Amino acid sequence: MIDASRQRNFLQSGLYVIIAGILAAVLLERLLTYAEAAEKAAMEATLSQLHAGLYARVAFLALRGEYGTIEALPGRSPFVTGAMQASNYKGEFVGVPADIEGGNWLYDRVRNELVYVPKLTRHLVADPDEQAVAHLRFRLEVLRSPTQSLMGVAIRPVTAFRWDPG
Repeated sequence: MIDASRQRNFLQSGLYVIIAGILAAVLLERLLTYAEAAEKAAMEATLSQLHAGLYARVAFLALRGEYGTIEALPGRSPFVTGAMQASNYKGEFVGVPADIEGGNWLYDRVRNELVYVPKLTRHLVADPDEQAVAHLRFRLEVLRSPTQSLMGVAIRPVTAFRWDPG
């Protein structure tokens, strides 16, 4: 028979293990949420840098009077056009390869769209259907005023999505 003090030690140890497990689960969930928020912020920062580089390129081309080149920009990769380098830009592809890792950018030559493949997607949904999203697609547009004068460029999502990691 186990004496009372030893039995109490087993119960205390079991309780400590349960408490530590619960704390670890809560901590891991929060860490995943923060990692997803960081990934979203990095994606948005890359888009912002691309937009700045493209805007400077369009301004340069407009000053030189190369409006035909500006009109052709939506058919080229924004990374190439904006002369921006990123370690997670994998290049131009025909479609989206099935083996592309999360956290990477690529350019789909078939659809002329910039594609981001997210790594963490727990809080990423497509608005219209509330379905999970495998990758995010963006399209470069040349902006014109109602009088058809050049106003700049924009990188816009092809389909609406919501990414609220918390």
